[in-house]
Amino acid sequence: MGLFTRRSTPAVDKAAEKAYKRGDQVYVRTVNALPGKPDGGLATVITRIEAAGWKLENQHEDWRVDRGYRQRYWTLTFRAVPGAPQA
Repeated sequence: MGLFTRRSTPAVDKAAEKAYKRGDQVYVRTVNALPGKPDGGLATVITRIEAAGWKLENQHEDWRVDRGYRQRYWTLTFRAVPGAPQA
């Protein structure tokens, strides 16, 4: 990869895809908010995981103090969709 070429963001989350192929029924992910994004980047993460064959079941938002700063994060729980098309 060249020095000035951009890396494209994959459409499917690799860890979620592996868990789906492995046959897991529940997938849990903790997502930290990205600064400068109105939704903290949450929508992109959810879209990428749902593309791997999961459906969002529960979403919990919370804050924690990390090195003196408040960090916003979400804990997301997904359930496998049987027969979902693989990307």
